[in-house]
Amino acid sequence: MEYKLYRYRWVMVALFWLLIFAYGANWFAFSPMLTTFEKQFNIPNWEAHLLISLIGMFVIFFAWPAGSLIDKRGPKLSASIGAFFMALGFGLRPWLLTSFSTLLLSSIIAGIGLAWILVAIAPQMLRWFPEKQASLPIGIVSSGLFIGFGTGSLSMPLIVTSTSIYYGFLVFAIIAVLSFIIFAVFAKDSPPTPPEKREKVEKMSFLKGLKLAFTSRNAYFYPIIGFLIVGITLVISAFIHFLYPGETGGFIAGILLYGCALGVFFSPFFAKKYGLKKIALSVVLGAFIFWLLIFILYSYSISWLFILALAFLFGACFQASWPLALYSQETEEGVTDANAGIAAGIYISLSNIGAATLPVLFGFIFGNKELTYAAILMSILLCLIFWAAVKRK
Repeated sequence: MEYKLYRYRWVMVALFWLLIFAYGANWFAFSPMLTTFEKQFNIPNWEAHLLISLIGMFVIFFAWPAGSLIDKRGPKLSASIGAFFMALGFGLRPWLLTSFSTLLLSSIIAGIGLAWILVAIAPQMLRWFPEKQASLPIGIVSSGLFIGFGTGSLSMPLIVTSTSIYYGFLVFAIIAVLSFIIFAVFAKDSPPTPPEKREKVEKMSFLKGLKLAFTSRNAYFYPIIGFLIVGITLVISAFIHFLYPGETGGFIAGILLYGCALGVFFSPFFAKKYGLKKIALSVVLGAFIFWLLIFILYSYSISWLFILALAFLFGACFQASWPLALYSQETEEGVTDANAGIAAGIYISLSNIGAATLPVLFGFIFGNKELTYAAILMSILLCLIFWAAVKRK
């Protein structure tokens, strides 16, 4: 059989990047508008935050079915299902601004789609790229989510100021619908021939695929790393707003998310050159140091502009190892094309359990700044310990 790399593989990267960017931008366009909705609908703060948090919670329920579908029917179908729900939920949102319940409905519809897109990232890239080269496109595609986060958070207030809330959400709705149509029309499930020699793919049951995905001891570490990275990133984003109320907190949190995008984008380049584990340990250690500096300097009332730079560097370091852990999960012993979707489902599901639970748990101690700071610091240290425990050839 001929094994060939097709140029269309980079088109697939671009299509998937656009899709996940559209999702991130629409998701976090809610963020700067939460206070407005609290006043408009006369609801408490925690209830307004459901508009954002519910989206992440739905990943917990659909990541496993998405992984199973990918192994049976391919990643494009899974991503297309997710893109359809994204386009439907976010596409209808400009016309659902009249009540909290209708806005929540749009989040629920869009939230159904997130897992189907995220779980498909690694299996789709592994179909188009050789295994040893796949970490780069996985990182590039993953960066789209965080660039979308930052874009939605920072641009929504600017659009609303010059137009209205309706037109602000309409802009993002158009992006969601167009990205779905472009992906559905131009994306291809697999190249005509594999990019490299692969073991023969045999159909296997979900339970067998799950068991094989945990053949390696490392496979138990990666989902925990994902849980900590995603959960603590969102905790810190919320805690920044607590430390720096108003527009200042919004700028710092937005820049932190752009830092996340930069780290996710570039970490595979460095991992390929210097070694995956070495880079993972280095960036998490960097995140530990930058978070230490952020809180110490906050105590001394340093200018928030300096904190802005530290937040960017923290995001770049801490989020950088997330795609590396996803790639590692997909390339561990026992994971093949037959259960790659299940392995990705495990990682994505537990990552988003962190996103759904840790911000809520940490919210109870936000009033005690020193305790919250220490708990975040210990969580980053745990992430570092788990990476140190990983043993890869």
